[in-house]
Amino acid sequence: MPSKKQVIKTYVSAEEYAQISKTAQQCSLSLSAFAKAVCLGHEIKSKTDQQARRDMLKVNADQGRLGGLLKMFIMDDTPQRKDAERLLDEIHQLQKEIVQKVRTI
Repeated sequence: MPSKKQVIKTYVSAEEYAQISKTAQQCSLSLSAFAKAVCLGHEIKSKTDQQARRDMLKVNADQGRLGGLLKMFIMDDTPQRKDAERLLDEIHQLQKEIVQKVRTI
């Protein structure tokens, strides 16, 4: 039984085909799914963007753990307490920047 779906054909050059294929592959989509998503105006997220987002979230978590260790260090009344407090403030600032960048991706 034939499919009831409609077919759309288009002609592209070899360079255009290569570029479309590469982009579809980066998004983990078939050519058909990619073309359909683009034509319908759906947002397409590449695997590279998704991986970058995950990596930035991991860095943010690592910085949170480092901040926790520095807080423990600050609790001990040591001569390096001021340095630790300064580092903790820098970590908090970096975490805010990371969160802002993750939201923009």
